[in-house]
Amino acid sequence: MNNYAKARKLIEGLAQTLTLQGLKLDDENHSCMLLFEGDIVLNIEYDDPEGRLVLSIYLGELPDTGAEPLLRELMGANLYWHRTSGATLCLEEETNAVMLVYGHNVGQLQPDVFENIIENLIKQAEHWQQRIKLVKAEAANSIAGQAAHEAQSPGRTDGFIFG
Repeated sequence: MNNYAKARKLIEGLAQTLTLQGLKLDDENHSCMLLFEGDIVLNIEYDDPEGRLVLSIYLGELPDTGAEPLLRELMGANLYWHRTSGATLCLEEETNAVMLVYGHNVGQLQPDVFENIIENLIKQAEHWQQRIKLVKAEAANSIAGQAAHEAQSPGRTDGFIFG
């Protein structure tokens, strides 16, 4: 059995486990998508030249300001994959999108291992989506607080007597 057929079989097994009708790799683009918890979209793609499945999840966008601490946290989590369950946190530079990506050779995947990888990936996605939302909310609150403070602060000429 070739790797593409193995990949299709893994997806079919996942569909049975999740009791989903019609979940399969698209014959044209070799991919499919799953929606979890309403806001986690798992994209599964078969990478033919490498014979692997690539799983990816959009986590959110970096805040417009104050992104450095979050970027440091994301990079630290990637070190030896100790806070990503083997996946890699990535930045799509053109859109500022943070992605969680995991690739695995199809020939080395068993159905139970594949399902465990997806379960761990979803848990990581939930964690990192919440973390990104929190950082963005903190950044927005900081900007709003700074704007309010500046609006209440006296101007440069207040307190001076001109004459």
